[in-house]
This record gives sequence, C-alpha cells and structure tokens, in this order.
Amino acid sequence: MSNYEERPTEYTNEGLRHLEAFWRVSLPESFCIFYTRLQSPMLGPCEFYPIRMIVQGAGRVFGMVPQFLPFGRAIGDGGIYGFYVTPEIALGNLPVAYLEEDDMYLRPVASSFKSFLAHCITVGRYEGEEDWTDDVDDWQETEERDALMEALSLPETLVTLEPPRNNTELNERLLSFDPQDSASLCYLGCRQRGLNHIERALDLFHRGSEVAPWFGDIPYLIADIFREREQPERAIPYYWSVVQHALPLCTRTINWNLGEDHPEADIYEVAADVLTQWEKHAPAEIRKHPLWRVIAHEDPYDPDAREALGDAFYAQNDFGSAEREYLSALSLCHTERNHQPLRIYDALARLYERRGYTRDLQLVNFDKQLPRTLL
Repeated sequence: MSNYEERPTEYTNEGLRHLEAFWRVSLPESFCIFYTRLQSPMLGPCEFYPIRMIVQGAGRVFGMVPQFLPFGRAIGDGGIYGFYVTPEIALGNLPVAYLEEDDMYLRPVASSFKSFLAHCITVGRYEGEEDWTDDVDDWQETEERDALMEALSLPETLVTLEPPRNNTELNERLLSFDPQDSASLCYLGCRQRGLNHIERALDLFHRGSEVAPWFGDIPYLIADIFREREQPERAIPYYWSVVQHALPLCTRTINWNLGEDHPEADIYEVAADVLTQWEKHAPAEIRKHPLWRVIAHEDPYDPDAREALGDAFYAQNDFGSAEREYLSALSLCHTERNHQPLRIYDALARLYERRGYTRDLQLVNFDKQLPRTLL
C-alpha cells in the first residue's frame, strides 16, 4: 500500500455521512471501515479518492452512466473504479465496476466492496506492485496493515499464498475469493472455450450472467458459441439480449479471448450486424419490436434515432426501455456541441422523477452541470 496519513475518526464519519447524502445509498460497512482507517489510500491497481473529493464529484464526467458512483482511479490505466447502483441492486451488495474513460463503457470487477479489496490485493501482488509476504521494515506500517486485514475480516491467504503466475491462475484466485466475480467467470469461460470444453464454458458464462445481468458482454459470449456452431435459432435470443442493454453497458470484443480471427469491434455493433444478417431466422416477435427497426434498418449508433425511440417508449409508459435508449443516446452524443446531450439529461430527469428514483435524479442533475469535453 502507499503512504497514508492518520486522520480523526470523527472527521471521516462526517465525510461518510455527507457521501451517503450525495449518493443516496447506504455505504457498505467494509467501505466505511476502509476509509475510517486510511486517507487517500492506494491499493494494488486502485488509487482511492479522499472522501471530500468524492463528495465534490471526483471521477464523475459529463455523459457517464449516472448509476456509476466513482471512488477511485485505476493507476496508470486511465479508468475509474466505482459502485454500479440501480434501484434493484441497491437492495443488496453494491457491485464494483470499472469505467473505461475513452469509450465510456462499464464492466464488472467485483460483487462487493470487500471483494474488491481482495481483488486489489491479488491483482497488486500479481503485477508486482504489492508484495505483502516480504518483511516490512516499518513496524508501524506492518501493524496497520495487519489491523486493516483483521478489521475487514480479509482471509490471510490473500497475502500468504504465492502470487498467481499467469492470467488463468489470477482469475481462478479472484474467483476463489469472490465466487460472484462475473468478469473472472467470463475470462475462465473463454479459456474453457479455447480448450474446446464448450459445455463448461457455457456453464461459466451462464453463472456470470446470473450475477451481473446488467452486463451486455455475457450474452454475446454465449451467442458467439452458437454462431460458431451455425445454430442461428439458438444464437439470436442472446444477440437480441445484447442489444437490449444500453450501449455503455457493453464493451469490445478485444476484452475477451475469442480467437485471432474474431473481429475487433464493439460487442454491441457485432451483435447488431449478426442480427441484421440473420433477419430471416429471427422470430416474428423480435422483428416486430420497435428496437428491431433501429438495429436492422436504421443505425443503432445514431443518437437521434435512439433519442426518438426513447421518447416513443416513454410515451407508452415503457420506462425501462426509454431509459435504455436515453442512456445509449447520451453515450453517443455527449461530446457534441449541440443541445442534444442537455436535452437527453432533461429527458432522463423527467423519467427518474416520474418513477421516484431520487438518487438517479439527483446524480443526473449533478452531471448535467459538469464541464463538457467537446469534439
């Protein structure tokens, strides 16, 4: 871990109360313990923002998914770590996600903050940034490290086992500490697919989808197996599931080991292209869906088409679909100089107000005031 300063517990507790008011969410106990003990901490791949900076909006950027609650920056990687919180997710553990700033895509990292700390320690040791098995000359740092591990009830094996030797061992280790780590489930699923253990791969992908249904990459990984098997009837429902996610909740094919001949592109784009090519195999109920027209006959990357579809869904009181379209449109136009991004923020605010989503409404109004990065 990096150097840190001791700070008064009362000050930290006050900051945590302000953060709960800003995020409108109950902070995990592990998060509060971590911040009570450390100031501006750095652990493995993550440099955590001080509480006062988070309350001021550190990590929030114009055009991001409002449900993403940043708390730290990826060291040397240009990305941001934070909670991904929807009204449904807020009822349980808050999963940790990673925002790729360049493309504004979100992907899952850990199923909870405590699991994320285990992730940071494991990845840090794997990358050689943290070797907690070595003797530490500073007895005070050793004492504070051990106290932190004990306070968070983190297993000793995090620091006593030998560091993982390769990516496969890394993801197996991460999964052993966090059985609901959907990213590791998918990585290992791709590994099994490469070994031609297809049923095992499908099982891992389905497990990943169960714990992170919000992540659009996972149905794509399943669909691609059926595409390779030339089974369009089985592949289409999964490709259709991909495009029913908001654009920023899908990443790129390069993030997964899908073979050298696999196209390097947005996962959403490939799914839309395959659906268009296999239109004759698509069930009638899919081809009649309003989204199909945009996917197959217009341009799914046209923010005007996505905004118009969002308006149509909103008029029909289909608020979930309207939100998806507005978030997709926002991700496509947030760097434009016109008034469309602000108009979409207003549409999201109207939608969240009508649904009584006070947290989402507050964050949308906050993000709307942030500086814009214009092309």
